[in-house]
Amino acid sequence: MSVLTRYRTHLLICAALLAAPALFAAAPSGRTATRMAWNSKTTHSILFGGSTKVDAGTQSIYDLADTWEWTGSQWVQRYPAQAPHGRSFHTMVYDSLRDRMLVFGGKSGTTAANTTIYNDTWAFDGDNWAQLNTPNQPSARLYAGSAYDSVRDKWVLFGGTFTSTDGKTVTNLIDTWEFNGTTWTQRSTTGPSIIKPIMAYDTLNNRMLMVGTDDKSAFFMYAYDSDAGAWNAITPTTKPSCVVDAQMAYQTHDNKLVLFGGVCNDSLISGDTWEYDGTDWKKVDGAGDPDRASAEAMTYDGARQTTIMFGGTLAFGNPSGTTNLYNSHVWHPAPESHSPAPRSLFSFVSNPDDKLIWLFGGQNDAGIGSEFWKFQDGEWSKLSLDKGPVGCGTSNGVYDNDRKKLVIVCSDTSVWEWDGAAWKTFTASKTQPQGRTFSSAVYDQTIKKTVLFGGYGSVNYLDETWTWDGATWTQIKKDRPTSRALAAMWFDPTLKKTVIFGGIGRKTSEGRIERFNDMWSFNGSGWTQIKNVANLPTPRYGAQVAVDPRTNKVLLFGGLVLRMNGATQDQVYSNDLWSWDGTTWTQAQLAANGTTPPPRENGALAFDPSTNQMTLFAGYSGFYLSDLWQLDTKNTWTVMAESAETPVVIPPRRRGAGH
Repeated sequence: MSVLTRYRTHLLICAALLAAPALFAAAPSGRTATRMAWNSKTTHSILFGGSTKVDAGTQSIYDLADTWEWTGSQWVQRYPAQAPHGRSFHTMVYDSLRDRMLVFGGKSGTTAANTTIYNDTWAFDGDNWAQLNTPNQPSARLYAGSAYDSVRDKWVLFGGTFTSTDGKTVTNLIDTWEFNGTTWTQRSTTGPSIIKPIMAYDTLNNRMLMVGTDDKSAFFMYAYDSDAGAWNAITPTTKPSCVVDAQMAYQTHDNKLVLFGGVCNDSLISGDTWEYDGTDWKKVDGAGDPDRASAEAMTYDGARQTTIMFGGTLAFGNPSGTTNLYNSHVWHPAPESHSPAPRSLFSFVSNPDDKLIWLFGGQNDAGIGSEFWKFQDGEWSKLSLDKGPVGCGTSNGVYDNDRKKLVIVCSDTSVWEWDGAAWKTFTASKTQPQGRTFSSAVYDQTIKKTVLFGGYGSVNYLDETWTWDGATWTQIKKDRPTSRALAAMWFDPTLKKTVIFGGIGRKTSEGRIERFNDMWSFNGSGWTQIKNVANLPTPRYGAQVAVDPRTNKVLLFGGLVLRMNGATQDQVYSNDLWSWDGTTWTQAQLAANGTTPPPRENGALAFDPSTNQMTLFAGYSGFYLSDLWQLDTKNTWTVMAESAETPVVIPPRRRGAGH
């Protein structure tokens, strides 16, 4: 199987999963300019797409093509057989007459050379996305405003922005379109000169409302005259100060518009909440506003009488991966997930004695801190960290199967051990390793010690090797491998030695940074390079690696891979699978028509002794993942699926609320 980019792999998965299963994943990754709409029949919300931050590994921003379902209490990920191309700044509504989500437009790409702006229309029926080949459609655009008119059963779209292919000309569109379920009809070629319009349907007064700003950031508000296809100005006395890239939803239980966030007239990002009662706007004091954000997704859940907000660009920060719920004029964080949040660089340790996997720590854009989880029989359980490690950084975890303890080595090289009942830590000594990040560790069953290698110190990559015997550290200085971080490391069941493969580092302290695919073995007193290995995987770092006790082979999945791109080199996230038998590497051939996890680095692969399956969890591929996969001995990947909740009863609407 070849190395695939993230988007190509999503297409491969989508082509194989015909039933659109829900994946066992905690939450969407942090993103901005994503969109969400509520389905009144299922009483669940669907979120699609969005844009990531700049990925340091590939220097790219990714426009996502993933589909998520919010059940009212948790997120489940969906993999339809088909999906729109990844995009952001699109527009999305729920077509209540035909019971489907609709998406139009948006963009993918970050520069004039690679940006595509769309004018395609897609529908999601709850199982699959399908492109609607309409005989007429609006021109390509992003930042369009739209909402669904549930009385006339029309999708109304206004304006947006189009950027020329050379990136030099930006056109702000002011036309109005309606979609009747089959085709688009242009109702007007002219309209208000506002930028980045936001729209919602007022069911009490049966009118479409729109807010936005002109090019001088002045606030305007309009109501749509559907008979004339024209917009009429509304002049409230009080106006929100921040509406550029804000989001808005109409609440049917109290017949109010709710608007949050956006960019203010002074170019600052807001964290304010405003409500519109049909006459005037009022700032909601004491709303417990979430972090200041713009370009978030927002929709109203009529069954639970709650407005839902996800993502957005935080002020002075990264795209958010937080879900917030608004009811009774107060924002609340969503209930804590029953499975770990998206993350990378965590410990994922198999315990064959108790037939479970332990997960500790990790990192993502929101910061995780110290978390401790147990995975057993297909279920996650969050464990107490009472008197346990906190502020551990990028930790390493191993299972000492002689002393029956989980050993956690924090980035400051403090050591914590868990015996299944309590944590124990150890007083630092003069022989303790220096602090480091991105190191590798494994329990060596031959020398009966934990082996710690490499990482990145305060100024450079490290080539140090240390062993931990449960009481003291000992440095091993003989025949050290090249300085590196994020190497794959395992105790080899055939060689009976600790082995490393790959990583990123320098051959000399001042040398250029390189990606490696060399191998070294450790006998307790020093390292020996394993030479003349045929069919080595390509240079990479951050690969997922584990020993499969069913076959006694080592499995290596993905990582950030060095690739030739014409005459130049670049990096791509990989999802290739390799096995090592102690002598030779073999690239795995997947089962016919099988699925493959998306590419990633710094996730984790471990054997689950409770189900006798190899298990892959989370990682990073330009955004943080929280998906869970199993691999059988025939190299068939299977997603860990969970079902969504059943719909809840929708309270009756107030008189005049439409249908």
